[in-house]
Amino acid sequence: MGTNKRYDVYTPQLATDAEALDRRPKPVSLPDNFVRHTGRRRDEARPVPVRAVIPVRIAYNDVIETDAEALAWTPGGAVLIRYTPEGERFAQCVWLWANAVRRIGYDVPPES
Repeated sequence: MGTNKRYDVYTPQLATDAEALDRRPKPVSLPDNFVRHTGRRRDEARPVPVRAVIPVRIAYNDVIETDAEALAWTPGGAVLIRYTPEGERFAQCVWLWANAVRRIGYDVPPES
């Protein structure tokens, strides 16, 4: 039994959805072996609000700066953050180097 090609209403929409999915920025996390070598993971009791610079890959590499939450860190300088990408409903987690993350509301003392 074949399909009726004259009334194929799903294939064009599926192709459009697949293309849109490919154009979404995907976060680039630190490789697991890098994180493993930075030391033992220490989880925060409550997530800490931070501002993070996250590398993303679309068809090219780029970075986005967004509000996030720090969930854990390692002594070697890796931070696990959770953020919700723009236009998405679900949060994503990514490991970043600590210098790409800063606390929100944390004032740096002025230099003398």
